[in-house]
Amino acid sequence: MRLGDTFCRQVADADPLGADRLLALLPRHNERADRRALVALLAELVAAAERAPLTGTAEQLAAVRDLGLPLGSLRRHGVEPLGAVPGAEPLLRRLGGSVGMVPRDTVLHYGAWNPTGARQRMYTGAAAESVLIHSVRVGAPSAERTALALAALSEQDPAAPEYADALAEAGARLRPLVESVDAVAEQVAPAEFFTARLRPFMQEVRVGTRAYYGPAAAHLPLHLVDQLLWAGDRTDPVHRGLQLDLLEYGLPQWSRLYRERTGRESVVSAVLRALRAAGTGAPTTLLRSAQAAAALLRQLVVFRGRHLRLVRAAYTEDGPFRAGSAGAAPELVRHLLDLTRERARQVAGAHSGTGHPVSTGAGPTP
Repeated sequence: MRLGDTFCRQVADADPLGADRLLALLPRHNERADRRALVALLAELVAAAERAPLTGTAEQLAAVRDLGLPLGSLRRHGVEPLGAVPGAEPLLRRLGGSVGMVPRDTVLHYGAWNPTGARQRMYTGAAAESVLIHSVRVGAPSAERTALALAALSEQDPAAPEYADALAEAGARLRPLVESVDAVAEQVAPAEFFTARLRPFMQEVRVGTRAYYGPAAAHLPLHLVDQLLWAGDRTDPVHRGLQLDLLEYGLPQWSRLYRERTGRESVVSAVLRALRAAGTGAPTTLLRSAQAAAALLRQLVVFRGRHLRLVRAAYTEDGPFRAGSAGAAPELVRHLLDLTRERARQVAGAHSGTGHPVSTGAGPTP
């Protein structure tokens, strides 16, 4: 599985449970807090899933997507969904196991694999919710494509022209994610809409003896970009703990790639090593690689600065939630921003030693 356009469209187009009509009613059920209707809806989808073959990956992912909306809705209204509809538990375990993912819906189901237009699955039906879904639909593939471009640089020479070109391409692939947070900031009120109306649908759901996080933007593969770009050979325990907590909520190959690169030289470390070895005689191609690495780090700093501002506005001391739907509090988001900034400064310092200073863009939080 990859988040390519074709595969995402296949999952979004799939309706193996015949859920289009049922889920179109979901925002109304939620507005009325109609628990009975939500239980009946989930039970009907479970029955449909038992009748459907669900042999293809796209159909299995679409089925989990459509089961996930009533899961989150019931949880929001104070009902433990698998207690109300016990038949959903073995079904979710089977579907999650078939694709190597957790036994419930994730942010990928809610965003990247969500249909567009009239078929779009929504908790509230609000325009602001549609903006958030679209930001994930754009941002998740953007982060994955960036990570794959970085992964291709393993064992390559940072002074090679192809290295600088690949790093520049990685930066171009990340740009849609950075732009998506701007759209969210402009069109979604963090406290009034996200925290008050949407966040309650994204609480943990218990499957067996364990509670699983709901859809969370933190589960986009930006942690994989970090690992490959600058963090794979770092040992910050807070950051490492956060990354390990996020891994199982993505695609299984993301987890494999993350673990393969743990402890191995990151892109930034490779560039810094080459710059130190070259000194003032660094070739132009290596300087281009350093510039491209610095530019990519700048994008991460900008994204995280803007994201931190949204998080602080959403999670206030007097609000109903103190942390995001993946458990990350504002201070953890700030810590990650600080780590990224520090790595950007290291690139700038090494680059300056060659006689060719570079801007880090790592000043005050945007």
